[in-house]
Amino acid sequence: MLSYLITDPKFYKDFKTTLINSIEKHNPDFICFRDKTSTKNAKLAVEIAKYYNIPILINQYVELLKLGFDGIHFTSNQLDLIQNYKECITFASTHNIDEVNKAKGADYITFSPIFASKGRSGLGIEKLNEIADIKKEVFALGGIVSKNEVKKVKKSKAIGFASIRYFLKD
Repeated sequence: MLSYLITDPKFYKDFKTTLINSIEKHNPDFICFRDKTSTKNAKLAVEIAKYYNIPILINQYVELLKLGFDGIHFTSNQLDLIQNYKECITFASTHNIDEVNKAKGADYITFSPIFASKGRSGLGIEKLNEIADIKKEVFALGGIVSKNEVKKVKKSKAIGFASIRYFLKD
């Protein structure tokens, strides 16, 4: 099962140490830099990902692709841009079947929330399996905070899972 670490500045004081520790502990297959506050950290994230030979994506800020990112993770509001970025890895955030269909040109999609997260109820493993029947390259996202949720996703048709808290929480 593939794994996708998504950064979030709420979960680190020292970005470099937190990212390196998370990579060494969990060995993710992909990293998404999701931090609107720091271009310095964006450059550092690219350096660290390259050192560990892990593909790294920028979240939504296509103009930062030039810093050396391997791809872009598009928001559900950016799905019409996917076809413009075929030369790099593309992920797309999806939350319903309409968005999944609009994101068919993406290399991978995340589908969320699978489990209850941030006050939202989860869509569940059954819905995730329905989505995997439409788009095979789907990563479960949302409410994945422990090995318990990862085990449930492993039993699904998804090829992987994406998370912030699973990777970054203490």
